[in-house]
Amino acid sequence: MMSRAVLLFSALLLAPRPADAQTWNDADVLALVVRASARRAADQASGLEDFRARAHGFVFFLAQLGEEGFAEPPRLVKSDQLELEVYWNANGASKQRIIGWRDRVDLPTDIRYHRDHLGIVQNGFADRIRLGEGDEVRDVPHPLGPSGTLLYDFAVVDSLTMRIPGRAVHAIEVAFRPKDYDEPRIVGSMYLDAGGGELVQLRFNFTRAAYLDDSLEDITILLENALWDGRWWLPRRQEIEIRRRSTWLELPARGIIRGHWRIDGYQFNTGVAARVFSGPEIVVAPRAIRDTFPWIERLDAAIAAAAGPVTAVEMDEVRARVRDITGGRVLTGLPAAGLSFRRVSDLLHFNRVEGFAPGFGYGIRPGGGALTLRGWISLGLDDDRLKARLDATYRLGRSTIAVRLARELRDIGDDPVISPLLNSLQAQELGKDRADWVLLEEGGVALRRGPVQVGVGVRRSTSVATRATPAHGSFEPNPQLGSGTWGDAS
Repeated sequence: MMSRAVLLFSALLLAPRPADAQTWNDADVLALVVRASARRAADQASGLEDFRARAHGFVFFLAQLGEEGFAEPPRLVKSDQLELEVYWNANGASKQRIIGWRDRVDLPTDIRYHRDHLGIVQNGFADRIRLGEGDEVRDVPHPLGPSGTLLYDFAVVDSLTMRIPGRAVHAIEVAFRPKDYDEPRIVGSMYLDAGGGELVQLRFNFTRAAYLDDSLEDITILLENALWDGRWWLPRRQEIEIRRRSTWLELPARGIIRGHWRIDGYQFNTGVAARVFSGPEIVVAPRAIRDTFPWIERLDAAIAAAAGPVTAVEMDEVRARVRDITGGRVLTGLPAAGLSFRRVSDLLHFNRVEGFAPGFGYGIRPGGGALTLRGWISLGLDDDRLKARLDATYRLGRSTIAVRLARELRDIGDDPVISPLLNSLQAQELGKDRADWVLLEEGGVALRRGPVQVGVGVRRSTSVATRATPAHGSFEPNPQLGSGTWGDAS
């Protein structure tokens, strides 16, 4: 049986900690990594011939919309609940069989998952890491693989001791980073058992060069093992988050695949037949078996229990820890430069003040680093005013510094009564502009850390008059709403 002390492992490992002063590649850490690599290559500890287990999982697809920064939480689009039989033997063979599968769709979608999104990871990945059946990342060297010490730097950054019946487990956190960030690699940290070198936990992101799909923003992985039967470190919990964005327009829309797994029910050395491992690693049982699987609770209740904010917070912690290790370097697969718009109406809109107003936006991340610059300009064809926006953000560890300069028309209302696109259509065709416009010029700087933001700035608002003519009807005069110059702080 697994000790109850190990059940506290997740909370201990994921508790926020400051970035420690790191000494890279000293003799002690390299010796530990070499021992861990040798243990991993030995196909688990002596005496383990095979095992069978059960994996209980959810795969969620979520959509996130909003202004830059994605302040609004993602919305659940589709949920799949899966039950798997898991098999492994000492030759490294692995098999997973989906025996239960049900789903719920909350919003229209045609999402289809890669087969390996529907199963767990064995042995902390192979020596060459693959995801999305090789379409997302492929052949990325593992830091505990044969060439790990040649391709990665290592440093001890933390440790903890877990006391379980009959022994104390001293786990050491080892950070790892690529020697060359321009190559397909991973960045993160792992906890290793100081005694035997077994992998206890692994969490990481990929470098930009690792991503084969240009729509990938990032992939975050957390694999956690537990000491089963007092002898073997084997999978207990796994989380994966794959975030995608548009590749040709940097609109504020993100798709998220989030996998959430628990593994238990281990049985050791039962003599799993060799024929079990034939064919693909992950297979689906016949529909008759899946449809009659005895679920213990209703799907809505299971989703509510599993789809809470805890996993999202954990993934944010992993990404923050990676930024600590890299010195604030941003790891993303998105292009370093491209068209950038906050909303579709930034491309073209129509209102009673500007008439038709085409716009253009562009964003760059110099060197793919921590600095992001986004600019936008627009010209109203009837008011002849140039509007512009410049946003600069710089990631510094777990904090972000944001600078903003803007001159643009704003609706004075706190919440728009109609979508910008629909308002443009009604204004142009019917002379019905539901917004009350003011010209706002502003500049400011803000510091964000998690949900907390402080900032200072100055604003000036100026009244603007109706200038445009609709295709049918006529516009009401735009109200005089300018209020002069003022400063603000938050």
